[in-house]
Amino acid sequence: MRVDQLAAAWMRTRRALRFSSSQLEARRARQWRQLQPVLARTPALAAVAWGPWEAVPITEIAALRADYGAWNSLGLSTKTLHAMADAAEQGLATGSLSAGWSTGSSGAARGLFLATSKERADYLGQSLARLLPARALLARQRLALHLRASNALYSDVQRKRFVFGHFPLNDSNEQTRSALEAFAPTILIAPPHRLAALAEAGMNLPTLRHLFVGSEPMGEAERDAITTRLGCASRSIYQATEGFLGAECAHGHLHLNDHSLIIELEPVPGTPGYRPIITDLRRVSQPIVRVRGDDYIELGASSCPCGFAGRIIYPPQGRVSDVWRFAQCTVTPPQVVAAMESALGGDALWQAEARFERVVLHLSPHCLARDAERASATLISKCQLPVPVEVVRDLTGWQGPKRRRVVSHHG
Repeated sequence: MRVDQLAAAWMRTRRALRFSSSQLEARRARQWRQLQPVLARTPALAAVAWGPWEAVPITEIAALRADYGAWNSLGLSTKTLHAMADAAEQGLATGSLSAGWSTGSSGAARGLFLATSKERADYLGQSLARLLPARALLARQRLALHLRASNALYSDVQRKRFVFGHFPLNDSNEQTRSALEAFAPTILIAPPHRLAALAEAGMNLPTLRHLFVGSEPMGEAERDAITTRLGCASRSIYQATEGFLGAECAHGHLHLNDHSLIIELEPVPGTPGYRPIITDLRRVSQPIVRVRGDDYIELGASSCPCGFAGRIIYPPQGRVSDVWRFAQCTVTPPQVVAAMESALGGDALWQAEARFERVVLHLSPHCLARDAERASATLISKCQLPVPVEVVRDLTGWQGPKRRRVVSHHG
């Protein structure tokens, strides 16, 4: 990865952070026009190249994941891409072109991302511009990434002033705690459920200056609890296999990356929220055009003191597929999270699972009976549930790299 490409991406992004909404719209239109030759080389999109983006049919993520060979502009087959992603999982080099599996991917339709060296420079330049103040780039930084697998997308950041360390999620909490304390990061990126466990275990990171959370939802009470224990306020990164979708600014607002993506917000019936339809205007090896995501999103404030005109959303708290739909009412993931945190605070281990005839509330075996009763009653009252809540104290931890606290099994 060339440093000049990374620097150019950083400057482009920093300049765009000062644009008005109309300037951002004009920028997106220009980027769309520049993307057309790439679409013409992509089998799944060749028929709609050179037209308006609104004319491109919306694609479900499952359809994209079923045939990655049709969704790249490099002529690579699905089999080849799978092999590259598997090699990256094992820490093997794949040349200037990198591929990898997304966090939490499993089953036949796994999330796979593809990036050239130039795209990785663009990604890192955008990320550094959105996440860190300019002065942080002048100091030596130790970046710790606590995710399922490492990838060149992140490790390419290693430069004279940046030291990169990957700490895999399949390591135990004790292993991770010891390794992180020895590494002494100044920057840490991790999922909330592991941060919560590490903070509870007494992890001490006095060098930490920048803490970012991603890959899964985190409630406000949990965020406050982690901040108190680690002594460093966290900021949210909104990212999916389909793109770097947004980041929280220094004023605490999560802005969509409207400088480099077209993110349409499709209303979710019966709720105040939306699901994203994603077009990434900077990706060329694996174009993402009008791909429908499953995150449940609600809009936040209309403006921010930071000056960036990118739309503000609340951090996603769950999936559209996990909205609870009863005959009498609809309950969204943010409602469930708010109710549970008001009853149990930010440290509790819980999962709320909606079934057709009841809600099953999974709690820790160590949860006191009075706290379990309060959680059940609060969930019923705040979410106006028309069904009973069954409390089961059987949740001892989280399996897999991603946590799901709000689940729907209706039907």
